[in-house]
Amino acid sequence: MLIETLSIAITFVIGVLFGNWWISYQRKIGLTSRDIYKGIDGVPRAGGLIAMVSAVSGYMIVLPQSRDVLPLLIIIILTGILGLLDDIKGVSEYVRVFVPFFLALMLARALENKLRLTMPFIGLFYGATGWLAVLAIPILTNAFNMLDPVNGFLPVANIVIGSTLAIISIIRGQIEAVSLYAVHVAASAALYFYNRYPAKTFNGNVGSYFLGANLSTLAVIYDMVPYLILAALPFVVNGALIIFSSGGIRRREKIQRPTMLVNGIVSQDCSSPIISLVRLIVADRPMTEYDIFKSLVLITSVTSALTLILVVVIKALQLPI
Repeated sequence: MLIETLSIAITFVIGVLFGNWWISYQRKIGLTSRDIYKGIDGVPRAGGLIAMVSAVSGYMIVLPQSRDVLPLLIIIILTGILGLLDDIKGVSEYVRVFVPFFLALMLARALENKLRLTMPFIGLFYGATGWLAVLAIPILTNAFNMLDPVNGFLPVANIVIGSTLAIISIIRGQIEAVSLYAVHVAASAALYFYNRYPAKTFNGNVGSYFLGANLSTLAVIYDMVPYLILAALPFVVNGALIIFSSGGIRRREKIQRPTMLVNGIVSQDCSSPIISLVRLIVADRPMTEYDIFKSLVLITSVTSALTLILVVVIKALQLPI
């Protein structure tokens, strides 16, 4: 317990301390973007490195306690670097899909003898069917990247989803997983410290890629993919809506925005063929950035709570969790 508590505290503190330097350094090298909601230029755009550095630090503390941390570190560091490169100079959308997919296959190979996929109310799958679990890594990594629209939402969503999976781990008796999810939550909290409204830094692709890869890799290792997908359903639905309405995987710059911003108020752009979760949220009435934040957090909290309820019901019925 002492090691776990120490790792959580150190994760958060390192994130906050590193974030203070990293934000200043981004401004120094010009790694900035415009905050369109507030009309402010010069906002550092790759703040997600804060979560990556703090989480890796926390995992290094629990490394002797968990044999599964090493493959986790390899995947999340490489995926985070991919996101950082995309923030700095841009990366092809196909590379952004292929790299997480390739890393997922490598993890599947490494876990071949113990790769599992337990479906709620159905049971446990091994072998080729179990390999489907690793697809969560490229799917969730890109889905997280596609839903980071307003200040604060991405880290808060990761705090909510990560906490949900940690509680499920307790219910399932996977105590080792609890400490790893706790580190993820602490790293997300450190990022939120700087990304909360009004943001001192954006998360960037390094943030969305790292956080998505971290949660999904943990879910694969500890056989929690269905519960991750249910808790993170807003990300999955948003990604599916954008991909199908745009006719494939495209960079944000290559598709017409589904919303428009006038005097700080967001409304749907009826001329755009693109459908997104944010467009559906503002379809009934235009909203401010903070209103959208609250709506997205509420939706994520509901899907996470329903996931927990599902696990409790399955446990009560004495079915495989």
